[in-house]
Amino acid sequence: MFQKGKAYKVKVETSPGEVGFGRATIVDKIGEKILVQLKTSRESNKVLPKGTRLWFVNEASENTFNGMWASSVQGAQLHGGRTSLVCSAPRLEALLQRRRTPRASLDVGARIHLDGEIADFLLRTQDISSSGIALVSQTDLPPNIEVGESLQITIDAKTGAISSTSRVIRIERNWLANKTVLGLEMTYMEDQSSDNLMKLLALLGIEGKTCEEENAASGKLFGWKSGQRGEKEDMSLVKGKENQEIVENTESSSVDIEPK
Repeated sequence: MFQKGKAYKVKVETSPGEVGFGRATIVDKIGEKILVQLKTSRESNKVLPKGTRLWFVNEASENTFNGMWASSVQGAQLHGGRTSLVCSAPRLEALLQRRRTPRASLDVGARIHLDGEIADFLLRTQDISSSGIALVSQTDLPPNIEVGESLQITIDAKTGAISSTSRVIRIERNWLANKTVLGLEMTYMEDQSSDNLMKLLALLGIEGKTCEEENAASGKLFGWKSGQRGEKEDMSLVKGKENQEIVENTESSSVDIEPK
């Protein structure tokens, strides 16, 4: 599957919550290890620290596995006059992701207020649920925005402004598209903002639905089989409620890497 000289899209996690994307070219194989050169929109050969996790993302239509091939950086060495990353042999990590609250795409303006800053930081929304939101920025985030930090955000929605205290749960830096996605969990908001949010979710068609109901509807639409898990979720916004995402690694298998 993984061949010498081929480039693959990869997801990179340098630290918990710090995620980026790039293109990894497999330049050689040493035993069960591979030599990789990583290209991003900013660097033609990015060197990553030891221990960095990489996932080779499935892009081929003939590969229908549910998951990504995981590897990790074990060091660096020169190859052909350029620095290459020494990585472990990729292993398939099957993923099952269950979200408690369904999300809907939303593209409106948003503002983040940072303590000690006079001007707000402007972004666009990507998607929203009753307990979380994803924001997109085409510019670098301020250095004081980190995973675990609490922020004040305001969304300019059709139903009115939605302001909340939110906790940063993920930061995805897409080096290829030169953008950053900020995942936020809404932990507190006033009643008026909560009402505006519920009205917005109703307009988007997801108010009162669970993820299982959304998946079942999608399954019927595309002819897929979908089963009910029998779980009932309260979709109302509860102040302080956490948006839970559970990722289960259900299986792991190794792959032989043959140079072409």
